[in-house]
Amino acid sequence: MTSPDSTPPADTPLPRTSRSARCARSPLKGVLCIAALIFIGSPLWAGPSATGKPDTESGRAARGRTLFNGKGLCSTCHGVDGDRDRLPPGLTPNVRENIARLDPGPPDLRRAGGLTLTTDKQRFEAIRRGHLRSSMQPLPRDLLSDDDIASLLAYLALLRGTASAAPAGPAVGGILQGDPVNGRQLYHETGGCAICHGIEGRLTQRPPISADLAQRLDRLPVPPANLRNPAGLKSRTDEDRFRSIKFGHPGTAMFPKHLLRGDDIRDLVAYLGTLRPEKR
Repeated sequence: MTSPDSTPPADTPLPRTSRSARCARSPLKGVLCIAALIFIGSPLWAGPSATGKPDTESGRAARGRTLFNGKGLCSTCHGVDGDRDRLPPGLTPNVRENIARLDPGPPDLRRAGGLTLTTDKQRFEAIRRGHLRSSMQPLPRDLLSDDDIASLLAYLALLRGTASAAPAGPAVGGILQGDPVNGRQLYHETGGCAICHGIEGRLTQRPPISADLAQRLDRLPVPPANLRNPAGLKSRTDEDRFRSIKFGHPGTAMFPKHLLRGDDIRDLVAYLGTLRPEKR
């Protein structure tokens, strides 16, 4: 396995195949397409290989680095570890020239102030579905899973210098500090909480879902908790609620929320507090 510091000749020719010939017809799509040819059949050269799901934020970010510099192909345009002046070794002069001609050019992922995507939800959508008016192409699930993208987001936070230095924990009085406004949006969108717990925590007010899913929810052996009734909640503290969201709740349909970062969960917990009468 070669390291990111090794620099084999950049003008090493790639074998001409029917696929690479098709890529050459479109300079912008050809960048990602030719980059894919480089990595297919070769080992990932940057970062340690990861197996399984990391159980810490630092482990998730480390896996994200491997994906960024490896099969995710992010480094092809954004540079090794987000350094735009250090493109991966092995890129042909043609690919390098195409990247240099991109308009708009790839953003500097290390400069948070210059990025147009400001939330992880926006970043997730751009990675999965592509970014309008840019050369950012969609990445299908057979290339990167949702959990892979969550790991990428953790690594991108490190590049921006916004990742938490320590895992989330209780603040003064055992209350987790968060933004309830952002938490409300997460509850009804990325978090998917409203599907089971209802709009604004009202169990009888579900968002638009299929009839089949509604029947499956009605048949759950342990019904979703009423988030507006503190007496019926098993999680008694905000720290317990944080852990239930992050790691799932045994014996229920509450599964781990791998797409949410620590800050997101703190925001969700803050919003849940607004649903309980004593928090109003």
